[in-house]
Amino acid sequence: MLFRSEHMAEATIRGNQTIAYHLSGPEDAPVLLLITGLAGLKEGWFHQVAYFQKRCRILTFDNRGLGGSSLVESEATLADFAEDAVLLMDHLNIDAAHVWGVSMGGKIAQELALGWPERVDHVVLENTSAGEAHRVEGRQPSPLRAMQGADSETWLAQIVPLLFGKAYREANAKAMRAFARSRERRPPNPAAVDIQWNAYERFDSWERLPQLRHSVLCLAGAEDALCHPGNAERLAERLPMAELCIIDGGGHSVHIELPLLVNEAVAAFQIGRASCRERV
Repeated sequence: MLFRSEHMAEATIRGNQTIAYHLSGPEDAPVLLLITGLAGLKEGWFHQVAYFQKRCRILTFDNRGLGGSSLVESEATLADFAEDAVLLMDHLNIDAAHVWGVSMGGKIAQELALGWPERVDHVVLENTSAGEAHRVEGRQPSPLRAMQGADSETWLAQIVPLLFGKAYREANAKAMRAFARSRERRPPNPAAVDIQWNAYERFDSWERLPQLRHSVLCLAGAEDALCHPGNAERLAERLPMAELCIIDGGGHSVHIELPLLVNEAVAAFQIGRASCRERV
């Protein structure tokens, strides 16, 4: 399932930089901003759009240089990526949003909540960490940099097992092979991926985390081979107002693998809570 093209739009920020986004749901509903991971695309949130769009206004977008968003050909920090999201919110006249980020998107979400606390309500950090220096190592060494120029067999043998849990891969073997072939045919822009990698590896929020005054759900797949669930535990211990949720059987893309369990956990976390912005 993909978003239909007529629902796509483009925002111009910082002069001529463009951000491709998708916005759906009731105009008067709370906004849920979904931030994808390294080399990911907004379409990866299709389960969440379908589940939440009747109760929330859902905003997804492509990070700079990926999908339909233009490439800013310069070094960047993940705080710059967070500012892209803030400028997109400005363009859409969105004052504040619940923010949910996965993997690198979870790090961008941390920068967004730390740098622009008044623009953020509740935060969901999925399968992410406080940075490489404080990271619990994954169960497998990561060959993710090999994604650039990788053929479908490399994707299938080395990269797909990091992105999806074993049970999901076995139940969706044909889809996994199709995913690998599509990544070979339409690889992400290597210059954009390099910028993301460099920003990803320099990110470090550890010392700043106690300053984050929002309610945070630290969510992880118990079988994540790339970002060990111990990282969610470390975040939950470090953050002043955090809850921990480990999803049994889930891998690194647990919001795709077990969407109903994940969506219900996020909905339960958000519903009935007062605005976090009253405390910041």
